[in-house]
This record gives sequence, structure tokens and C-alpha cells, in this order.
Amino acid sequence: MKIYLTAFFRKRFFLKTSFLILLIFLWLWRLNCFAQNIESICKPEISHFTRQIYNANYQNWGIARHPKTRFIYFANSRGLLEFDGSTWRVFELPQKQIVRSVAIDSLGQIYTGGLGEFGCWKPNLAGVLSYQSFVPLIHDKGFRREAVWNILPTEKGIIFQSFALLFIYRNNTVRKLELPGNILFMHNVKNRLFVGVIDKGLFELKNDRFELIKGSEFLGKESVNIILPTRTDDILVGTSKSIYRFNGKNFLPFNAETNLFVQQNQLNKGICLNNGNYAFGTILNGVIITSQSGEILMHLNTKNGLQNNTVLALTEDASGDLWVGMDKGIDLIALSSPIKFYTDFDGHIGTVYDAAIFEGRIYLGTNQGVFSSVLNAGNASFQLIPKTQGQVWNLEVIDGQLLCGHNNGTFLIQGTNASQISNVTGGWVIKKLAHHPELLLQGTYTHLCVYRKGKNGSWELAHKVENFSSSVRQWEEDEKGDIWVNNAPNGLSRLKLSPDTKKVLKKEDFIGSQLKGSSVNLNKIRNQIVVTTSNGLMIFDPSQQKFILSAEFRQQIGTEIRKVFSFSQKETLAIRKDGGLCVIQAEGKTKEIPIKRNQWVDDYENIRKIDEQNFVLCTENGFAVLPGKRIFSLTETKDGNPFIRSISVEDNPDLDRIFYENRVFPELFFEHNQNSLTISFSTTNYTNQVKYSFWLENSTKNWSPYSAATHKEFNSLSPGKYIFHLKSNLSNEETQLEFEILPPWYWNFWSKVFYIFLIGCLGYTSYRFHLRRLLIQKVRMQRKLEKRMRRQEELSQKEIMQLRNERLEQDIVRKSEELANSTMTLIKKNELLLNIRQEVNKLPHESIGRLNNIGSYKQILHLIESNISTEQDLQIFETNFNQVHEEFLKKLITNYPNLTPSDLKLAAYLRMNLSTKEIAQLFNITNRSVELKRYRLRKKLDLDTEVNLGEFMMKY
Repeated sequence: MKIYLTAFFRKRFFLKTSFLILLIFLWLWRLNCFAQNIESICKPEISHFTRQIYNANYQNWGIARHPKTRFIYFANSRGLLEFDGSTWRVFELPQKQIVRSVAIDSLGQIYTGGLGEFGCWKPNLAGVLSYQSFVPLIHDKGFRREAVWNILPTEKGIIFQSFALLFIYRNNTVRKLELPGNILFMHNVKNRLFVGVIDKGLFELKNDRFELIKGSEFLGKESVNIILPTRTDDILVGTSKSIYRFNGKNFLPFNAETNLFVQQNQLNKGICLNNGNYAFGTILNGVIITSQSGEILMHLNTKNGLQNNTVLALTEDASGDLWVGMDKGIDLIALSSPIKFYTDFDGHIGTVYDAAIFEGRIYLGTNQGVFSSVLNAGNASFQLIPKTQGQVWNLEVIDGQLLCGHNNGTFLIQGTNASQISNVTGGWVIKKLAHHPELLLQGTYTHLCVYRKGKNGSWELAHKVENFSSSVRQWEEDEKGDIWVNNAPNGLSRLKLSPDTKKVLKKEDFIGSQLKGSSVNLNKIRNQIVVTTSNGLMIFDPSQQKFILSAEFRQQIGTEIRKVFSFSQKETLAIRKDGGLCVIQAEGKTKEIPIKRNQWVDDYENIRKIDEQNFVLCTENGFAVLPGKRIFSLTETKDGNPFIRSISVEDNPDLDRIFYENRVFPELFFEHNQNSLTISFSTTNYTNQVKYSFWLENSTKNWSPYSAATHKEFNSLSPGKYIFHLKSNLSNEETQLEFEILPPWYWNFWSKVFYIFLIGCLGYTSYRFHLRRLLIQKVRMQRKLEKRMRRQEELSQKEIMQLRNERLEQDIVRKSEELANSTMTLIKKNELLLNIRQEVNKLPHESIGRLNNIGSYKQILHLIESNISTEQDLQIFETNFNQVHEEFLKKLITNYPNLTPSDLKLAAYLRMNLSTKEIAQLFNITNRSVELKRYRLRKKLDLDTEVNLGEFMMKY
């Protein structure tokens, strides 16, 4: 019994363990199925290059990749088209023929063919591709009428062919091979050369002879367009109607599904990809990607991304991306990128705001409603879920239920049905509360709403939070259980809810200028409350109770962050302001993720982790799937090394230089007037959006900020040597270009030697001149001193003369005063004597009788008469007057020669300002006689009656 029970329990344990393992396997399979299916409904990113972009004709007949530079070359109807990652260049044939084919050998030599033309392209001294024709080496006259449609580099040489002729070029010689008939295209597979011959079958070239492959005669009725290798010894032979696997004996159908597609759409081109898959291009329906067994993995046409359905050429670049040359334009399919896109080309679903995977279906919340599609359907067919028409903001799967935050309220979605569980408008965001895991908190247009599960287990609206009314687009819960809400554009608030979550007990606002605006986004990174602002990412500092700029995050991701999304300690994604996406690694470093920058929904950017392996990026016209496990490998981009492509001189295109190798640059010298340069650069990472940073040594001090510009202009550089440093955001390698601006002819080495010699000569001459000038100056100073001494002497003499004259003038003045005094004395004396005489003359008449002595009386009269002024006194007066007023009398006689001596005396008396009475006494005449004299003198002087004679004489 014990053994039986033991066996029973062992068997039961085994069954439980097996059942548990089966459940785990099914769960993992389901996750893998979902992940695989969501990728299956997406396509690689496709970049379009129209003729307006590459500036050439529509048709592109062939594509080739340069093995060294990794540039892509196209056989375009206008000429050879070159693309280096940033710049398109067209090189035309001499006669402007259509380039029908292009090929590049292992050494990097470029060959092209056209109508009656075959040759190669080599860069000239300026780096511009120059054409060298091999037509003179071709002696077949019929070649001029043939177009070279195919070129094959082989061990035998370069094979170029038309549909009627085939030649081999080697060592500058061309030889013709005889064909078994009209051919289509020759193919080189595993160093074996095959060609389809019309109406005959498939031939192989051996020892310059074409041998028919037995059993291939039926291919003569079909056009053999492709021959590809497999990973076995088999080869694939593709015609316009089917694809066959040839094992050396038999031709077997490749794959029924693929063959049906080829039969319906006419196979034209095909290549084997590096990963073993195949790419086939058709005339009618674009491109398909198949597995090695022929299973169609992807179909791309005009309905899901291609510009045109007619594929003329295919090639794979070094990164594993597929280039498609079409009848109209060029497309690049990013097969190497694990990022896949679902694009709504016809606008059926609208702009995607959120996404979720639930119960084997994918749901998209858009501006038109909720759309759903079965995941395992291969090609998604999204259908609108009824009742959800309108703006959808949020989709959340919580505890096995899908909730939808809608403009009209909140819905519970089950399959393809929706039921409304809340009519509070605008469900922005809904999440579980960490401190109340049985509750959900939702931010809406107007309130905070709380949900709990009802009796049937479904989420239901429990209540609105009281004491708070505001629009909440984002909210986070901190470690204390406080709720942080983004009231954009009015700022942030911290709420403390009551234990029953029914009301707000405390509200604290953070409304700084940096925390306002629609650009502010709230999130939680590593248990820290953070916000993105225009100045950078800010964290809440509990010690200061405010938001501060984070030095750690600033160093990691800078200030150009628009939004962050944190899913775990190791999974944090950030959207930059320019639209770029980066991942913040655990050690704090950031890496760029190659993704389109112009696809986000402005102000509503959203990234969702839809399962354990994938992220969904919501875009304006669909979504993108980002594989989480390969997210770090995405940042390790290939072909990110920057390439300096050209240097050009402003207004002087003849001096432009184009480069084809980064390792070897020629010595570059430019004249002093050629100092305005433009340097162009690129990378051959064609699928990533590359940014560049540069630094011109000896001109600028620091590296420039990263930008998408692919050229840099430098104006008015000074003469000297420069080193241009270049790096990209995809690589740590740096490229350098050295060049020199030469000084003008008048400032080179020999001119400087001449200037030094000239300066020396000028210095010596100046020194000699200075000595001579000192000598001249000394002589001049001596002469000046002598002149000054002479002048001083003259001044001394002059001063002496002046002193003499002043002394003479003083003598004259003194004598004039003496003359005047003497004159007045004389006049007074005469006047007194006359008065005495008059008195004496009266005495005889009065006292004649009393006087006894008459003689005494007469003696007194005689004495009086003898003392009155005599003629002698007058002469003395005249002599003194002439001495004093000599110049006056001379001048008066000179001007009036008819004056008598009596007139001169009168003039002299008048000059002395004597009155008429005084003059009469001097003349011993009456006053009337003096007046008469004055009248006569006025006449002789010819004076007007208005002129005073005395004043005239005094001024004369």
C-alpha cells in the first residue's frame, strides 16, 4: 500500500510538473507569437529619393556599391549617379547617352555602359570623376548600334554585353566572344558564368566556349532574368514566369507561393542577401523578400511604401539595407534595422496616440477611435470598435482588463466590443495606486477619478476626488504616497489624499516659470519625481522642497530633452527636442536610436511597452515597433565614420577638390584671396539620421554642437595652417583634413627677408639722416641764437632811442610848461604894468598942483614903459616856441606857405590856448584887432565858419 501511494504521488507530481512546464511553454510561445506577429504586420523603414532630390531622370537601370568608399552608384537615364550619404552627383557621358549598366570591381574601378559606349570612370586631379572610353579598343563595327545592358567583373576580366554581343576587357585590351545566339543577361554565380540564350536554353562559359546545360532547353522559351546562389551547391534560375532550383541535373520548382507571385507579376531582378534570404523585384508589383526556402516574408509595393512597382535594379549595401532602382525614383529599404513600421498610407485609422496588445489582438487609440486587428493575421486589418468614435487618449491593460480613456469618458473593451464605465470626459491617464493596489486613479479633463472592481470583477468608477478640480494629463505617486499631478500649462501640484482617497487633504502648488507650459512633462525615474522643461530635466529635491536642475541627468542627456519614458531601472527612453530618440543606460550613458525624427505627435509623444520584448512608438500615421532586447545593439551603428567629401573655394569652382578616401588627402594650398572655403562631409550610414560636430584647429577653440548640416563655411581665414576635425554622433572616430592658406606674395619668406633688409637699410639711413638733422639743427640753433642776439641788441637800441625820445618829449613838455609859464608871466607883467600906467596917468590930472617934482612923475612912466614887453621879449618867446613846437610850425608853413610871421605867431598863441585878451596884450593891440587877425587867418586856412579855429590849431 505504501509503495502504491508513493507511486501515486510520484505520478501526480510528474503530471503537475509536466502541466506546469506545458503552461510556461504555452505562455512563452504566446509572448513570442505576439511579438513575432506584431513585427509581421510591420515593414522596414523606406526612404524615398525622387528625381527632384537626386536631380536626374526617373529610370535607374542598375545599382552598384563601391567596395572601398561604400558610395552607391546608379545607372541613370541621365548619366552615372553617385550618392555619398549626403550629396547626389551626376556625371554624364560625352554624348549624353543613357547609362544602361554600372558595375564596380574589387579594386573600386567604376564601369558603365550605354548605347555604343563602354568605359570607366576615374577621379581627376580635382577629384571629379572623369570618363575614359574603351570604344577605340573595340573593333566590331556592330557595337555602335548596341546598348551595353550588363557588366560583370569576373576573374577573366570585365565582361560587358548587349543582347547580341559580348566582350571581355582586360589589361587595356578588348576581345569578343562568339555567342551561341541572342542572349539576355550573363550571371556570375560561384565563379561560374551562365547566360540564357533565347530559343536554346541555359549555357555556361567554359574556356571561352559556351556549353549548353542539359535539360535547360525549356528555358529558351522563357527569359532567364536571374541566376542566384544558394547555401548548397544548387543555384536558383529565375525567369519572367517562375523560379527553379537547379541541382546540377534537374530543374525543380523553387516555391509554389513565390512562383505564383512571379508568374502573376513578371520577375525582373533578384539578389541573394547577406543573411541568406532573397530579394526579388518585379515589373508589376514591387519587391518581395523570401526565405531560403522561398517562403514570402515581406511584400513591398506602392500600397505599403514603394514609390513605383516596376523594379529595374536591386543591390544590398554594406549595412545590409536594400536599394531599389525603379522606373520612377530610388528607394532604400532598411532591412538591417530591427525597427519596423506600420504606416497607414490611406489615412484609415488616423493619428495614433496609444497602443496595447490584449488577448491576441492589437488595439490602437487614435483621434478617430479605437481600432483593433488580430495579431496572427499576418497582414493587419484594423477595424473601428463601435461606440469608440472620437478622440482616444489612453489604453491600459490592468489585471486582465483593457481600459480606454476617451474624450467622452472611460470604456471597458472586450474583444471588439466597448462598454462605457464612466462619463467623466477626457480620460488622460489611468494607473494603479502603489499604496492602494486595489484602486485605480485616473486623470481627466476636470477631476481625479478613483476606480475599484465591482462584484463581477470588472473595474467601475467608485468616486471623484473632492477638493480638486483641474485637468490632469500626467500623475505620479512618490514613496510617501503623495500624488504629483501635471496641471499643464498651469504647473505642478502635490496632493495628499485622505486614507479613503475620497478627498484632497493638502494641496501644494509648484508654479515657477520653468514649470509652466505644454513642454513640461512629469515622470518618475529611479524613484525620483522628474519633469522635463525648456531648460532641461529637473528633479524634486526633498531637502529643499523644490525642483532643481539635475547635474547627473544634464551630464547624461543634456538639456535638449522633450520627454522621458521610464519602464524600469534599466529601461529609460528619452525623446530629444529635435525628435531624436535615445536610451539612457544603467551607467548613465546615452545612445542614439536610429529613427525618424519628424514622426511624433506634437505635444502628445508616446512610447508604450506592449510586452516583455517590444516597445511601440506612436506616430502621426501609424506606429513603430522597437525590440527591447536589441535596443542596445541598435545604438552600435555601422558605417558611422565621417567622410570629408570635398573642399571648395567661394566664387572659384575651378579650385574645388573632391575626395574619395579618408586615409589619404593631398596637400592643399590656397592663395590668400582664396580664404573663404566650404567643406562638405557625409557618412555611408544611409538609414540613420547623422549629426556632425567639427572643429577648425587654429581658428576655433571648441567643437561645434552636433547638427544635421553636411557642410561648413569658413570665411576670410587668415594665412596659416589649419586642421579640420570632424566626427559624427554614430562613431567615436575622427577624420582630419589639413590645408594651408598661403600669405600674399608681399608677405612670403623672401619678401620678409627683403623687408628685414629694407628695414635695416631704412634704419641706417634714418640714423645717418638723424645725425645730419642734428647737425643742421645745431647750425640752425646757432643762427637762431645769433639772430636772437642781434634782435636783442636792436631791441636794446630801440629801447635806448625810445628812452631818448621819451626824455626829449619830457623836455619838450617841460619846456612847453616853462614857455607857457613864462608867457603867462609876461602877460601878467604887461597887464600889471599897463594897469599901473593907467593909474599913474590919472595922477597928473588930479594932483598936478600938489606935486612939486614933475621929473619924478616922468621917471616913473619911463620905468613902466621900459618894462612892458618889447620886441626883444617877443623874439625870445618865438625862439622858445619854435624849439618846443618846431614840427607844428614846419607843418603849418608846408601846408600853408602864404602865412605871414604875424599869422604864425597868432597860430602859436592859439595852439597854446590863449584867449583873445591875452593875445591882444602879447601883440599890444586891442581885442578887436585880434579878432580881425583871427578872421584873416581863418580865410588863409580856408576854414568853414562852423570850425573852431582854436581847436583846429590844437589838433593840427
